[in-house]
Amino acid sequence: ETGPAWSTPTYTYPNAQSPGVLWYHDHALGLTRANLLAGLLGAYVIRNPAVEAPLGLPCGDEFDRVLMLADRSFYADGSIYMNYTGIIPNIHPQWQPEYFGEAITVNGKAWPFLAVARRRYRFRIINTSNARYFNLSLTNGLPFTVVGSDTNYLSKPVTAASLLVSVAETFDVVVDFSQSTSSEAELVNTAPYPYPDGQAPNDLNGKVMKFVISPAKAKDTSRVPAKLLDYVAVAEEEAVQRRYIVMYEYEDAATGNPTHLYINGKRLEDPATETPRPGTTEVWEVINLTPDNHPLHLHLATFQATRVRGLVDEDAFKGCMAKLNDAVRCNVSRHAVGEEVAVPEHEKGWKNVVKIAPGYMTTIVVKFFMVDSGKPYPFDATAEPGYVYHCHVSIDT
Repeated sequence: ETGPAWSTPTYTYPNAQSPGVLWYHDHALGLTRANLLAGLLGAYVIRNPAVEAPLGLPCGDEFDRVLMLADRSFYADGSIYMNYTGIIPNIHPQWQPEYFGEAITVNGKAWPFLAVARRRYRFRIINTSNARYFNLSLTNGLPFTVVGSDTNYLSKPVTAASLLVSVAETFDVVVDFSQSTSSEAELVNTAPYPYPDGQAPNDLNGKVMKFVISPAKAKDTSRVPAKLLDYVAVAEEEAVQRRYIVMYEYEDAATGNPTHLYINGKRLEDPATETPRPGTTEVWEVINLTPDNHPLHLHLATFQATRVRGLVDEDAFKGCMAKLNDAVRCNVSRHAVGEEVAVPEHEKGWKNVVKIAPGYMTTIVVKFFMVDSGKPYPFDATAEPGYVYHCHVSIDT
């Protein structure tokens, strides 16, 4: 079908950025959740051999693999199940706050297995779920060596026994199967849903995939270097603006069920409220007044979490924000003085998704330029239609 308004524009992407892992998906307002379930998404890996080859990491299609994780439920005939009854019919007959599938899929297959040699493999792990977080680990005890996250490398590798991967977040890891004492290893998930205080995973959604490890020792010329890539410094002191970004969840008065989530009391389709200047650094104080962890995603910009501070007397702050919608007037400096939680070492890099914990204020430093070179964007970043930022729980968009 073409129709009178059908057009086929050609878009050109210069890929003038640091090598890393991206992914793309349909972003139609109000249909993102449905189109993600339908599979309108894909990986977009940017490689730069001149920069990456000296690192010596596992490479090639066999040893450098993308793992796109999702959760889906299916009818008996194999078609995808999506709820058609809402929890608040007077708001919308089909709306539910999250979608959680019973089956875990990897690259479109439910609970697959992969035969691997006893050597290092590189996995680009992407969480493409609508709302599910994954807390990943391997049952044979092998660790993940994290070399990057989202679109950038870390400055040095970080070893992690488990990885908490929020919606839309990616991790670039190396697993060395030569160190395995078993012939099999399951990749399992222990993240409650919704995260962090929901149900524990069951025998279905607690399993992700299986690695079947060859008994023979394999030749492996790859390595994990002690040093990876450097980018511009965080330099929070260079910020020209400090903004307060507040996540609210609204509830149905009769049932107490959530109806929608707004950022700073605004809908996604409202006029732009943040108009940063290209080439500058800003500090955003992101406050989560909802019960769940939310993956904050910024289009275009790259950012890094530097501090996570708990809110004290949260109910009073929330009540004031409901009336004034102004963190400064609600004396946020008096409330954001609670427990400080360290940012995990493997998340201390330039990212485009950061987890925002409930009841905390997370400080992020945002760069509106190329963090690998410090240079301006190679295009007019001020041109319409602009760039959005949002929670990446897809029922929220």
